[in-house]
Amino acid sequence: MIKKSPKIQTNEGGTDKMVRISTHVIERPDSTYPVINTPYKLDMSQFTGKQVTRKTLRITNVSDEKLDIKLVDYPSDYFTVDLPGSVKAGETVEGEVVLVENAIQKSFEKSFTFELSDEQHSRFTIPVKRTVRNITGGIGTKTSGNKGK
Repeated sequence: MIKKSPKIQTNEGGTDKMVRISTHVIERPDSTYPVINTPYKLDMSQFTGKQVTRKTLRITNVSDEKLDIKLVDYPSDYFTVDLPGSVKAGETVEGEVVLVENAIQKSFEKSFTFELSDEQHSRFTIPVKRTVRNITGGIGTKTSGNKGK
């Protein structure tokens, strides 16, 4: 269990606001409950001329109840996330992350979060990483994609 207590200051003045954040870090992503996500992080890196614009995520329900899946948050200026509405007990469903056109030449590290309908309203955050290297004359060059923006 990790606990943090950051202080929030606003331009309104007055007293600082304290927030307590608690989380459980799962060291073995293959042992999560009530679902197991495969892969537990998506690497959409591109090191050759072949474009990588989509990746599949498998969600396996290891509980004994049907779970609804709701997308909570994702950076829409980098990719879209298509998840099924639910997964039955003991079954596996697939979702997909697709880069938006403006993000194809960018390198980034982002994530998306979905929530389940179990009693705890479990949330899972899936990291999405992309490194782009353009191949010119046999030498790879990292492109940040942030120039001129």
